[in-house]
Amino acid sequence: MSEELLEVEKRVQLAKRLYSAHASKLLLDKGFCSLLNAYSREIEKSKRLMVEVGLPGLCSYCATKIPGGGCCGSHIATWYDPLVLLLNLFMDVEIPDKSYYKDSCRFLGKEGCALKARYHFCVNYLCKRIHEHLDEEKVSWLKAQSGAELFLAWKLELYLMDFFSKEGLIFSNFDIPS
Repeated sequence: MSEELLEVEKRVQLAKRLYSAHASKLLLDKGFCSLLNAYSREIEKSKRLMVEVGLPGLCSYCATKIPGGGCCGSHIATWYDPLVLLLNLFMDVEIPDKSYYKDSCRFLGKEGCALKARYHFCVNYLCKRIHEHLDEEKVSWLKAQSGAELFLAWKLELYLMDFFSKEGLIFSNFDIPS
């Protein structure tokens, strides 16, 4: 296994350990549950809008026809931190062990991203191909919806960082507890 894949696996395992150790307490926290439910609703709105404007077809082309998966290249999984992965566990997502497609992101499945909570790039990046196929109004809808989704993701990540700091765990991009 490459160093890159080992790092992703460490983050997935950390998210699972955090879930095992802290889920029962967080699921009793009304503030956390309220934010998580609002975030889940925004994710569903994003998915519906993506289907409405035809993104799944456009994106699946790149994922399956472009070597390395287009914007879902294998390196994208390394951008995911334990908190985003943890949010997926709270939304009953089974985190895949590997990508469905060779040399693509570990989280890319047959039907698109297997994760509900996604890294901000994966939520808001619209490639040149998308801009060529969608009119400006649809692009504007997508940007507004991704902003709503990402705002709640940010609030949840701050909430979790505060919760974990009170538990004695400090998160940063460079210091992930093991």
